[in-house]
Amino acid sequence: MSNYNWVKIGEMMQGLIQDNTIDFNEEATYYIMRRYNPELPFSFDRYIKNYKDELGLDFVQRREVLKKIFMDYDVDMRLKLLNYLFYYFYKRKVNRIKLKELEDYLDDNR
Repeated sequence: MSNYNWVKIGEMMQGLIQDNTIDFNEEATYYIMRRYNPELPFSFDRYIKNYKDELGLDFVQRREVLKKIFMDYDVDMRLKLLNYLFYYFYKRKVNRIKLKELEDYLDDNR
């Protein structure tokens, strides 16, 4: 079993996504994540509304909602999602230094 700190991995992924908001805005990221959980609503706005209603919140940051969705996946699904996102990270030429740091972290903590 891996020794991954999934919170750290999520933060590193968000750093890559924030650097490239043209290709990886919150909606695009949600739909990539939805690919691995078809039970999620098609509309990210609807998911956010349901999330806020469930928790009785007036405001929530979209990236925090994405983080919660990611953390709700089991470990195998998180790894599949990471592999899928790596494909897009390389295709879109995101920050190579941050990408290499994430890869090194994953390899070092297997």
